[in-house]
Amino acid sequence: MKEVIYILFILLCFGCVRHHSNIVFENKSFEEIFGDTSLIDKDHVLFFIRMKDCISCDLLQEDAFNDRKLLQRMSDKYVCVEQYVDLNEDKFIPQLLYEYSFPMIVVFSKSGMLEASIIGNRTARDLTLMLDKIEAYRGFVSNSRNRFALNDTCYVGLIKKTMNAFLALKSEDLGKAKDEIEASIEIQPYFYNLYIGSQIYKRLGDTIRFTEYTDRALKMNDRFDNLLYNSIKEKICAPTEELDIVTSISFEKTIHDFGRISSEDNMECSFLFKNNNPFPIIIESIKQSCDCMEIIWDTKPVLPQKIGTVKVIYKPSSKGVFMKGIFLTISKSNKIIPLHIKGVVI
Repeated sequence: MKEVIYILFILLCFGCVRHHSNIVFENKSFEEIFGDTSLIDKDHVLFFIRMKDCISCDLLQEDAFNDRKLLQRMSDKYVCVEQYVDLNEDKFIPQLLYEYSFPMIVVFSKSGMLEASIIGNRTARDLTLMLDKIEAYRGFVSNSRNRFALNDTCYVGLIKKTMNAFLALKSEDLGKAKDEIEASIEIQPYFYNLYIGSQIYKRLGDTIRFTEYTDRALKMNDRFDNLLYNSIKEKICAPTEELDIVTSISFEKTIHDFGRISSEDNMECSFLFKNNNPFPIIIESIKQSCDCMEIIWDTKPVLPQKIGTVKVIYKPSSKGVFMKGIFLTISKSNKIIPLHIKGVVI
């Protein structure tokens, strides 16, 4: 079963521009491409997703770059985005990714409609036939089942509604963003639409829904989430940007990295914070993203300019990369302060 949808939002980082003949390969993220409409001045966006040192990927590029008609066609009609999956980050990643085929080619219309997802060995002729089908509007083009086992109509609808929600969020149309993401989640919840949902409800000031969707997203903690959505998880980990005077407290850190730990050991860490308010504050409640943590915190008021503590005991339940969330609610405020622990269980 090919994990196509997981690949679409990986490697959220700034990059360079690479030229091959008359094709310009952008090294930009999914969100950067569709979040800036000035980038999409052509009909389609083609993501070429490859491994480093991938012979099949190199052969496809060499074959395609020797086909002048194909090059001109891609240059005229497609924003071409090249993204790499790095196999050197951790020992388990090569084993994980070699279960799947590269390169992966994913194509969207400029409006965000998923048009094709093709996996595995390709030739310039295969690529030309795929573009023929896309440009003739012959429906969704794919050579494998999607990971959700949805039919093509539901699968394309799932991605389209998630895309609509993302674009509406970027344009501050929160009502539309909310409707679209709820429709997407109704079809199939997965990490990215739950993440977008959490950001929508954060903007709307609905802290209950924000906590719920963040919690659900972080609980989708399988190996592919940890690898491919790591940089998006870092966004969820970011401390609250604006705290009102009631929650004006400063943490020594908001993320604790345990590094490599044994699956047989319980690990402990503490998050220290200072109350910068002119009055005492109380941690009213703490929610956590899984039952693998025991949380101990100061239940007495923390006086002005004094230090409070949130202690976390993590009990590993499985091997692999992990990232867990702890969400604090402070007295007299509906603001939520996120804290996170992460590491690798070996």
